[in-house]
Amino acid sequence: MNTIHLSIIVPVFRVEKYLDACMESLLNQGFSPQEYEIILVDDGSDDNCPAMCDRYAAQNVQVRVIHQQNKGLSGARNTGMHAAKGTYLCFVDSDDMVVPLSFKPIVETAIAHHLDAIKYAYTILENGITTACTITQREDNTIYTGQQFLDTKVDAQCFSWLYLVRTNFLLKTNIQFIEGIIYEDIDWTPRMLLQVQRMMQVNTCVYYYIARDGSITRPRSTERWRKLVDNYLMILQRLQQTAATAPTCRWFDSMSSSSVSSILTIVAKHLYAERKEYIKRIKAIYPKPLRCSAAFGMHERLKAMVANISPNIYCLIRHFI
Repeated sequence: MNTIHLSIIVPVFRVEKYLDACMESLLNQGFSPQEYEIILVDDGSDDNCPAMCDRYAAQNVQVRVIHQQNKGLSGARNTGMHAAKGTYLCFVDSDDMVVPLSFKPIVETAIAHHLDAIKYAYTILENGITTACTITQREDNTIYTGQQFLDTKVDAQCFSWLYLVRTNFLLKTNIQFIEGIIYEDIDWTPRMLLQVQRMMQVNTCVYYYIARDGSITRPRSTERWRKLVDNYLMILQRLQQTAATAPTCRWFDSMSSSSVSSILTIVAKHLYAERKEYIKRIKAIYPKPLRCSAAFGMHERLKAMVANISPNIYCLIRHFI
């Protein structure tokens, strides 16, 4: 009987224009069909996606489909996680792609080193052109605890789709995504890493993040901007709750500072008349001075410095720039 080494969890919702490209990349990973599985979680999509998912499952033995009522991205990921049969699992958004033949060596590395998790690199593609690539770190084969990794290697880009994670570790620790929020990765990733005992980082590009307009994080109405800021404030609150359980708060202070800067930027650009009320709400949740570690880059540190001098001045500058 063959072992399923990897479960690839793909939430699917209104992505009929992009699903074929995503699936083509996932079906070209160098595994035999019995060695991995692709779990398509149809999250109540009302376009052609349910039929497309069923067609892929009928034509490929490694593809499974779960149809469910809409629960959002977090709920779809949780469903896939609990259905996973692989030794390791990972998340792929259905409007993104992965590098052909990239997952197999990552899984082999994770198995060889008995890892709970492994982080890989990604490339941002916009209109087919590379606009950013995270292959900058030197390969060192160091084994970290999750706390060590969080404090020294993780910046504001803490996407869940950058990690291959041992399935039974996730299920045992019951680390699930919180449903009903945006930026759920900012909450999930540190909670996951705090439980990790053995992990590595590899200098291999696995993931293609496809930048598109019309994202749920790019609203177009004032009310939607308010909801986005409220969501960000909720994330900021959850960061403080998780930080209270961590041995050190270095990363949490940096991420909180970066989140505050992001909130102030949105307020300055789209809710400027309400800035004083939002500044009060921010200070109630995070009264500390803002500070970002070197891992977050000079740009984030400069934003924190200006916001520390005066949040009102920060908003004034960002309102016009």
